[in-house]
Amino acid sequence: MTSDAFDVVIVGAGVIGHSIAYQLKNAEPSLNVAVLGDPMNSLMASRAAAGMLAPYCECDHADRFFRFCRESLDKFPSFIEELTGVSGVGIHLSMAGSLMPASSVGDQWDERLRFFREENIPHEVWPVSRVRSQLPDLAPDCGEVIWVGEGQVNNRQLHDALVTGSHRRGVQVFNKNATGFQRYSNRIHAAVTDSGEIRGKQFVVAAGSWSQQIGKVLEVSMPLKPIKGQMCRVSVEDGRLDFTIHGMNTYVAPWREGNGFVVGSTMEDRGFNSSVEADVIQGLINRASGILPCLKEAPLIESWTGLRPAAEDLMPIMGSSGRYDNLFYSTGHYRNGILQTPHQADYMTACLLGTLKDPITEFSPDRYDL
Repeated sequence: MTSDAFDVVIVGAGVIGHSIAYQLKNAEPSLNVAVLGDPMNSLMASRAAAGMLAPYCECDHADRFFRFCRESLDKFPSFIEELTGVSGVGIHLSMAGSLMPASSVGDQWDERLRFFREENIPHEVWPVSRVRSQLPDLAPDCGEVIWVGEGQVNNRQLHDALVTGSHRRGVQVFNKNATGFQRYSNRIHAAVTDSGEIRGKQFVVAAGSWSQQIGKVLEVSMPLKPIKGQMCRVSVEDGRLDFTIHGMNTYVAPWREGNGFVVGSTMEDRGFNSSVEADVIQGLINRASGILPCLKEAPLIESWTGLRPAAEDLMPIMGSSGRYDNLFYSTGHYRNGILQTPHQADYMTACLLGTLKDPITEFSPDRYDL
């Protein structure tokens, strides 16, 4: 497989890679853009997530990372509306919010409320009386609940829509992994696959946990590793819960539309081990049942493993390479890749077009000499 040189070759076929291609073609339709990667790898991150859009429950201080996530959350409704129109693929998005029960928050209750107030985060404290009337399926001992104005998206539908939307905008997709690169001095000229070369003028590494392996091929040391998360989906009828629940070292995300509830997730530093362990899955269900008792007897639909790409400082790696003149990175999004999707697509599009006005130092590949 050989090709004329593409303007941009994106290595990585998950939501990050396809969202960059999708937005890039929107900004500059004349660009010849390719996405390269084995779509099966996207099952280990993009399609393995629960789709929570939760910068407020996930973060506890207002650093640049928090602001980036918050800005991305704000973009989601319009992003999904446009993507649905372009792709024709339905994407379930809920902005109903998240719940943090007092029984799970514990002694961090006052600290969480202080953070929400100081940062003007939309939130409410629901007294027990309201919890009992509005959320009868919650365990009686959950106590008060903090409602937070966040969202949740069906990430599998999001990935499907981005793949279709990219194709409809003229992106070429090669379902092959990059096994090497042709390099001369400080420029990359082609990605090498088992079927041949794909030449390009600019290259983007957006391969999630596999970005570290690509880095080795490029002779750069990327301090990034996969963090394994086991999770499952159980059959619960729609209407039992309209919110995402955070607590007791687990979460529950209703996917609605007859898709049940997602329960997750573990945090395991076990390399690329993708095994699913029945006792671990049962432990997740047991913990979640402490908040939502109806889960205890809910039929198990499926269980799986995801691999989150975690950089050493747990910040994303986004921007231009200091080693190669025509290489860019968008990886290391860890627990918030789905949440960051629309904002990082805009950010990387500006990087590639040379129009980025405010590079984020904390995310720069330079911090790792990449």
